[in-house]
Amino acid sequence: MQKMLTTEIVAFDLETTGISSFVDRVVDIGAVRFRLGEANADTFEQLVDPERDIPPEVTDIHGITDADVKGQPLIGDVLPSFEKFIGSDTLLVAHNAPFDCSFIAAAYTASERTPPNNQIICSLRLFRLAFPHFENYKLETIGRRLGLIDHEDHRGLADSLLLMRCLTLAFELLPQFEYLDSLIAASKVYRFTDFSSADIIPPHEFAELQLAIDDGCTLEIRYGEYPDLPILITPKMIFQQNNAYYVNAHCHYDEFEKTYRLDRIVSYKVLQK
Repeated sequence: MQKMLTTEIVAFDLETTGISSFVDRVVDIGAVRFRLGEANADTFEQLVDPERDIPPEVTDIHGITDADVKGQPLIGDVLPSFEKFIGSDTLLVAHNAPFDCSFIAAAYTASERTPPNNQIICSLRLFRLAFPHFENYKLETIGRRLGLIDHEDHRGLADSLLLMRCLTLAFELLPQFEYLDSLIAASKVYRFTDFSSADIIPPHEFAELQLAIDDGCTLEIRYGEYPDLPILITPKMIFQQNNAYYVNAHCHYDEFEKTYRLDRIVSYKVLQK
């Protein structure tokens, strides 16, 4: 059996334009490849042009501005080098892995590429096991409580390096995970393909919605907990993820691209063709 000390691990982290992988885009990728207990580590860092503005409130979090990403490569040009860096046999780790995995999966889908098939685990459960008395399990909190940082940079590489250091200390307190097999058996293992989405044939009750997409129509929808409030959208694409159907659309009220779950659309009608 393979020991964790000999397992090559890649900790990775993304910065984005927002929280929805359906609408928002990656602006920064960081990763570090290492083995537990070894001083040497390889790093990967790349800013990405998201081809859209970064909201000011998001820039306030990670500090990345539109000027920073102007002229940087597009995500489709970054993925091959990221994939080469992580390799095919490494164990990937991310803090709140579903968030990062969903953005990587969306990037591969948009680039019409097949994502790598590495096993991916989330560090949240590991840290809860190793440090059971922390007040919360934000990466910044863990880093501060372990005396590793006095502030967090909120950048892809900086957070990946911090994650590596936190993981190293956590595994010292988790002897039950001496072997990779024991860690995998006790973890929820993700793959990028778990988060992939694609164009699909919509449920029959939304067949007219697909026609509206094909004809570039504007729709009036009644949605969610406010069904009395009409919302005007121009739908662009229907897709499926995790057994739920969604429509990606331009919202005329906010003048912004949004995603709506089909099962939360109470009613809809075509306004123009």
